[in-house]
Amino acid sequence: MTNKQRDLLTSVIFLAFGAFMMSCAVGIRKTIASDVGSGYVPMFIAGCMIVVSVAKLIITLTRKVPTDNIKPKSDDDLIGGIGTIVLMLLYMAMFQPVGFVLSSAVYLFAQILWLSDNTNRKPVLFAVIAVAVPLAVDLLFAYVIQMPLPQGVFGF
Repeated sequence: MTNKQRDLLTSVIFLAFGAFMMSCAVGIRKTIASDVGSGYVPMFIAGCMIVVSVAKLIITLTRKVPTDNIKPKSDDDLIGGIGTIVLMLLYMAMFQPVGFVLSSAVYLFAQILWLSDNTNRKPVLFAVIAVAVPLAVDLLFAYVIQMPLPQGVFGF
């Protein structure tokens, strides 16, 4: 199976799943329009899934350059998968005691560094991104949504 066929198949599968999810979410009772109740969240998620699937489908169908440069599976792929799982488990273990911002910054930096191309590493940029994103999310949750995330033993 070529990359284009895989992209088409996954786009259609996610589009069908999003449509199914939307049809199920329509039947969930909603309270009032200003209330983000149990019926609106699945509809929003399904709508996002449909939009992304349609965009991926359009991109795949209009792509002119063949992307069938599939390399054979190697041990690096297995090590990368195991490394990603280990990083996620460490992040989950650090989340509550250390807090959202610090654990997320460490996790993002490690994950970006792990997945980056060895010839194109920019650790300073990675560190800036890894600190800025969790801080922005923490500020959004604390001040806009007014639902603070875990602060951990360090208090930030």
